[in-house]
Amino acid sequence: MTADELYRGLRSNHVPEIIFLYGQEQYLAQRAARSIRKVILPDDKDDFNDNQFRGKEATADLILEAAMTYPVFAEKRLVTVKDAHQIPAAELEKIIPYLQSPVPETCLLFLADKVDSRRKFFQQFKKHGALIEFKPLSEREVPRYVRNALDQKNVKISADGLELFSAMVGSQLHEIHAELDKLLTYIGPSTLIDVKNVQAVVSRGRAENVFELGNAVGRGDVAKALTLTMRLGAAGEAPLKILSLLVRHFRQLWKVRELQVQKRSAKEIAKVAGVPPFVVDGLIQQGKKFSRKDFMIAHELFLETDLAMKSSGADAEALLENLILLLVKKKN
Repeated sequence: MTADELYRGLRSNHVPEIIFLYGQEQYLAQRAARSIRKVILPDDKDDFNDNQFRGKEATADLILEAAMTYPVFAEKRLVTVKDAHQIPAAELEKIIPYLQSPVPETCLLFLADKVDSRRKFFQQFKKHGALIEFKPLSEREVPRYVRNALDQKNVKISADGLELFSAMVGSQLHEIHAELDKLLTYIGPSTLIDVKNVQAVVSRGRAENVFELGNAVGRGDVAKALTLTMRLGAAGEAPLKILSLLVRHFRQLWKVRELQVQKRSAKEIAKVAGVPPFVVDGLIQQGKKFSRKDFMIAHELFLETDLAMKSSGADAEALLENLILLLVKKKN
């Protein structure tokens, strides 16, 4: 089942008996979970028919006991298991028989960051229930998503305003919606968002810090580079997210530098590199500090750090700091 199919069913009050929502884009997964809850527990507060568990503390026996308890003075019972990726495999195995014959009066809802599709539990879940993945947006998908979100509010956004918004905010949906809410409040009854609105409202902190981080690396300024990295972390950015921001920035720099060497105009560079016209001059100046070899070295370091963060279990903050040191060292 896809998310669209789930929502179509919810609109007609049809809820699958077993649902597993997972993926990197937790904003969408949480939104789907709220929609499911709204259909099953329209009054929201229902102590009799609302069972909630956490993966670490949950056991198969507790989950099954709740799932097989008939609802009290209601048509449906909701049993929610959050952080389901933390449930031991042996406990998940015990739930398999229930998947094959769930209680019709119960919706058993699991929420997780990830699944191991090789396990029998998930193979069975896919056969008998709704196993739905929520993937993060790619950079290219952000503008269309923003337009669609604003269309639902009957608000339009200018082309340059959309370019700037997408460049500054990134692809995390919780951040996109937080900034859109601020913009909608700012424009009041107006139905158009332009570039001046975006400049006035959207936080520039992250974009400016990432840009300055690139500058610091280019200058070989270790102290400044590490300070900016810590500033991003203090602002709530996870090490893996900071790494993705750096990768994105250096990818743009590399494109801009190659185009600038080809003597392309600023307008052409903006179009081909996919960056807002008003940031091109700054990227051109910064890109001049790096050679093609510098960019190739940085790319290799980014790959190594990404792999280490995702697979080694090492301290992500320490890996990020080490990356900055290596970037500056290689640049010098």
